Amino acid sequence: MSKKIVVPSYLAAMDRAEADPSAARFWVGLDVGYKNTAVCVLDCDGAIVHQVSMKSSATEIGRYLRKNFKSHVTLIGIESGGLTPHLTTKLRAQGVQVVVLDARQVHRVLSVKRNKTDTNDARGIAEITRTGREYLTEVYVKSNLCFEIRAYLTMRDRLVKQRRETEAMIRGLVRVYGGRIEGGTETAASYRSRAIDQMCLIADTEGVDLRPRVLPLLDLCEGFYVEANRIERELELLAASNPVCRRFMEIPGVGTITAVSFYSAIEDPTRFRHVDDVAAYLGLTPRVYQSGESLTHGGISKMGNQLTRTHLVGAATVMLSNTRSFSTLKDWGLKLSKRIGFNKAKVALARKLAIIMFSLWRDGTHFMAKAADVPAHRALMQSRLPA
Repeated sequence: MSKKIVVPSYLAAMDRAEADPSAARFWVGLDVGYKNTAVCVLDCDGAIVHQVSMKSSATEIGRYLRKNFKSHVTLIGIESGGLTPHLTTKLRAQGVQVVVLDARQVHRVLSVKRNKTDTNDARGIAEITRTGREYLTEVYVKSNLCFEIRAYLTMRDRLVKQRRETEAMIRGLVRVYGGRIEGGTETAASYRSRAIDQMCLIADTEGVDLRPRVLPLLDLCEGFYVEANRIERELELLAASNPVCRRFMEIPGVGTITAVSFYSAIEDPTRFRHVDDVAAYLGLTPRVYQSGESLTHGGISKMGNQLTRTHLVGAATVMLSNTRSFSTLKDWGLKLSKRIGFNKAKVALARKLAIIMFSLWRDGTHFMAKAADVPAHRALMQSRLPA
């Protein structure tokens, strides 16, 4: 904004701010788009001071606020989204306070308006920031390192899924001609060998040569496998150099992927007041609906990071079915599976894992196989802390 603002509402607000310093407080709402961002500024009474649309650039937004509102901006509100971490980090570096609100909750609040426009959304976000922030969830913005780790985990997950989907497609193509590619392949090379054997058999018996069409797909599967392994090796090096992740991997069933995924999903354990809040944050606690005399406990909420929740459930499955070492945690999960079934038990064990991993991180302790050893070990670790 290079032009000077001459809107009457802005001039009147600045005159009040100069006359009464206590009134020099403004709240800003940003409705961020891929190219442009709608900006709305409110005064302490909720009246619109100025509205404008500008490029989605932290530099442009910061310059606009510094030039026109000096240091009178109390808080900037922005909803979570793809560009939110970058804009929030850059704006905070310029010395302004920014709060990130849950986009789903903001959408529910703004849906009461009849017309949905970027200008109305920015006005609504500014009003939520001014008066209703206590009722909405504030989103924690992670560091660049955590975003880099999450990017690696997402890429690996996508590569593994694409490889499995491509292999399933090839299996279906071969089955049309009576071929059968047995499952249980650990590597792309072993799957390729089995697929080529079946295509050669089909060429001999049916007179149909599928190799010119399927071999490029097999090359693609091998590429997926190689790239996913490369990412896993980098994550293993990262986990080996991180003392917190090394303590996580002391738990039977928790591997590199689960440890790194949980670490990057939480990042700062001090932002949770209670250990049970971690399970709720990851969507591993049941939904509760209460109205009058009715009280219903449903399935898990599945809120939060889906990928980390999947990793925790996978670790719980490995602990229940593949690990041989004894632990009180595993014994609890096995008894629970006999009572409520394996699928529900593994989700409950995943919730326990999230709480235990968070406790290890917060207290600086190590995993104890027997629950009876935990109090003594925790007291020992706390006694070693500097006074």
